[in-house]
Amino acid sequence: MAAGILETGCTQEEAETRAALLEVESYAVSLDLAVDPGTVRSRAEIRFRCREPGAATFADLRVPAVRRVVWNGERLDPGAAVSGGRLRLDGLAERNVLTVDADAPYAPDGLGLARFADPADGAAYVLGNCFPTSAPSVFCCFDQPDLRADLTLTVTAPAGWECVANGAVTSRPDPGAAGTWRFARVPAMKPYELALCAGPYGIAGEEEYHGAGGAVRTSVRCRRTLAGSAGLARVGGLVRQALAWYERTLGVACPYPKYDVVFAPELGPTAVSLPGVMAVSETMLHRLSDPEDDFAPLVLAHEVAHLWFGCLVEGRWWDDLWLAEALATYLSYTAWEEALGTDSPWRAFCMREQAAAYCADSLPSTQPVSSPVPDASSALARPSAITYAKGASVVRQLAALIGDEALRDGLRDYLTSYGGTATTLGDLVTCWSKASGRDLGEWAGQWLRTPGVSTLRPELTLAADGTVRSLAVVQEPPPGAARPAPPAGGEEPPPGARALRTHQVAIGVYDARGGRLRRRQMTRAELAGARTVVPALAGTPAPDALILNDGDLTFARIRFDGRSLRALLACDMDLDDPLTEAVCWNAAWDMTTAAELSVAEFTGLVARRIAGGLPPAGVAELLEHVRAGADYYAPPADRAGLRERAAAAVLDGARRAQPGSRTQRALAVGFAAVAHGEDQLGLLRSWLHGTSLPDGVAPDLQLRGQILATLSASGLADDEDIDAVAAADPVGGEALRAA
Repeated sequence: MAAGILETGCTQEEAETRAALLEVESYAVSLDLAVDPGTVRSRAEIRFRCREPGAATFADLRVPAVRRVVWNGERLDPGAAVSGGRLRLDGLAERNVLTVDADAPYAPDGLGLARFADPADGAAYVLGNCFPTSAPSVFCCFDQPDLRADLTLTVTAPAGWECVANGAVTSRPDPGAAGTWRFARVPAMKPYELALCAGPYGIAGEEEYHGAGGAVRTSVRCRRTLAGSAGLARVGGLVRQALAWYERTLGVACPYPKYDVVFAPELGPTAVSLPGVMAVSETMLHRLSDPEDDFAPLVLAHEVAHLWFGCLVEGRWWDDLWLAEALATYLSYTAWEEALGTDSPWRAFCMREQAAAYCADSLPSTQPVSSPVPDASSALARPSAITYAKGASVVRQLAALIGDEALRDGLRDYLTSYGGTATTLGDLVTCWSKASGRDLGEWAGQWLRTPGVSTLRPELTLAADGTVRSLAVVQEPPPGAARPAPPAGGEEPPPGARALRTHQVAIGVYDARGGRLRRRQMTRAELAGARTVVPALAGTPAPDALILNDGDLTFARIRFDGRSLRALLACDMDLDDPLTEAVCWNAAWDMTTAAELSVAEFTGLVARRIAGGLPPAGVAELLEHVRAGADYYAPPADRAGLRERAAAAVLDGARRAQPGSRTQRALAVGFAAVAHGEDQLGLLRSWLHGTSLPDGVAPDLQLRGQILATLSASGLADDEDIDAVAAADPVGGEALRAA
């Protein structure tokens, strides 16, 4: 998502009226970056048809100065025609041509056009990122998702600059010379998809990917002072692997003949993918330099997925923003699991993203994944944990319900049927219904149109001989949802009926062996309504632990029966399946925030697990929970002691971990995050200056940044410390200083 204050733009009602009236054929956009370093000369020529000649409409334009407006050959007075960000157009003809010359501003928030001066060598760079509502601050347009048109861009740039845009370069100045860059026409673009990266960029890698639809030229670029960044070497290969997996899985070739990845200064979001261009925050270079980091490859895979979901096909209005973001999230994790065989990416999703979604979906202010919004800014205000993480969880639940192949067949049908157009939620649900042979209208209402997270509880009864007599799963609706009641004939089901969702779950049966819970059996069940009997386990030996959402197939809170909770606590949550273990850790943290498990119990559980020598894979996320628990949920008198207890266990774990391992680094950063008290904070000051570190731990920027954050919060960091770390990081140094 873009940062900063969003312009509202037109409302949905206005957009529907304009879409019914107009068919936009083409944009020819020219940007002059060379005439004035403080502003950009912008020209847009728009050709469009009108279905009701004689009607009136408006174009979007938010610039400080409009120099010239020519409407169907007639010159208009800009002062009279433009007001409140709109250019009024009266007396539309069947075929229309509008040409507008304007001065476009450089925005301090990075929305629209931004200009950056490299502090290392003084070189200037320009970024054009119009998503989601900033296109009118760059050129005159009809700025809404369902008015697509072919777009051709021309850029005049100073000497020594390189320019990257959505289309391939068709002509350019001689190397090193000032002049005009022309780019190929890109079909069916939305105005806010215009992208421009201009400046003395260096090419870190360039290669052709040969896929199902032919060759796709890929490149990786960054500003020249960052050309030595170690992470650059990985980027091209990761992008091409993702392209190959998506083409193979979706059955649709990459929609664009080239794809430039640019590490761009002044980019607000972590990354953004637009037709032919991926812009990535320079802060990702540090993470990409770590070959064990899983977050950076997932970001790249997410953005590559947007070439299909977001660029090729996108929702008709902003209420269906999730169509792009949830599908890109789901597909990126699936791609990394299947294409690279990485270490349980869905476990990372469960601990890192799904936990945040459970929290966001439990707040009184939560919203459905998809619901009506009046304008773009309202859609962007929806919590990202709902749009991205809950949305992806819902798609994962659908895959469990109808099967992976039906889910993918539905996506293929959706892309081939609607490529180059704008769609609705109903279009995608129809494709999935056809592929699965199951009417998914009710499923969409339950999962996408209804907010809140339900809770699943087991009712386990044992027989006298130690076998399972019966198992039922009770589903509780989200707090505040109406209790389900039979709907009156033909009426919309009450909210509580939708809140009791259909869940396809796996139920795991675990036995304790050697201090660990090992899965003995797993059974699948479809849950519906307030109570579902699961007969498959009747007569089997009683398990030590029963896990309702084994493998994390659904999006629901889970709780444990007393026998299972005792077994989980006794083995410190050590399960032989890392994804199910993550489900259990999420449940334990949720129980802690709900006051069903004390902060002291949760802290002790994490500390014991680390002390046992086998820290869980999501130790960084768990330590963040420990810190939050101590600072916000524990009684004030207990907070210092809880942090010190956790920090002592983490420090001991870091000292005993394999030197230089990813686990050791995570524990070292975790100690820096939770350290408390004079002795522990004093040790952090030693670490900051490179002494007393555990064998194998290097005081890299991530560790030093976390040390400074903790010391600053305690008033123990000085300006010299902060200056030194900021100076060592040419990308994030100033942000770190401010933080």
